[in-house]
Amino acid sequence: MRARLERIYTFITGHEPPRPGRSEYKRVWTSLARKEREAKRWVQGTTDDETLDRTAASDLERFKRHLTFDADSDVLEIGCGVGRLGKVFAPCCRTWTGCDVSPNMLKHAQRRLAQFQNVRFVELSGYDLSPIPDNSLDVVYCTVVFMHLSEWDRYNYIVEARRVLKPGGQVYVDNMSLTTETGWQFFESARAIPPQSRPPMVGQTSTPQEFEAYFDRAGFTTRRIDIVDDAWVVGWGVK
Repeated sequence: MRARLERIYTFITGHEPPRPGRSEYKRVWTSLARKEREAKRWVQGTTDDETLDRTAASDLERFKRHLTFDADSDVLEIGCGVGRLGKVFAPCCRTWTGCDVSPNMLKHAQRRLAQFQNVRFVELSGYDLSPIPDNSLDVVYCTVVFMHLSEWDRYNYIVEARRVLKPGGQVYVDNMSLTTETGWQFFESARAIPPQSRPPMVGQTSTPQEFEAYFDRAGFTTRRIDIVDDAWVVGWGVK
């Protein structure tokens, strides 16, 4: 339907339809995830389920080096996509909540995680965790998502994470770091795209100083900022 409306718009006006802006997260990611195959590709660059499972298991081990959680933990993921990580987190915790801005992503995730009884899915506005109650979670994590967000919205999710965490709860976020060689190459690859052609979801980097400011301003008195694998800046904090 949208493609047909866009063709009609072009026919009537003689111009291409206006492109969605970077902050129109719901419109952008709902469109990209119409079909599960497309959603998988945008989430991890592959449509192969074995690859998705293998990378999820590897990522879980990385999280265990930064986060403490067990069978009594209530865990939430910001930007859960097709449930790639939920599949490995759910067996390790009491409840796992997958949040995403895209209802299509959540539909795919719900189907892929149907075997688990301790998962639930929450659609977000794209700017906050407003459906989630205060002081209700042990762990909030967000991985490979901040690159698609503007800095104001990155910070707001850290503020919101602190709100929904129980005292002693932990938050984990990451992004490609501009200060690493891998991050700089990532930056240059996006810079090479002509400005008028850059898609709204193109990845943008962060720095350790940016993450330090976010965690400090959000009120995390216990926090750690690391560079991982000469590529990623990782932020961890305790409420």
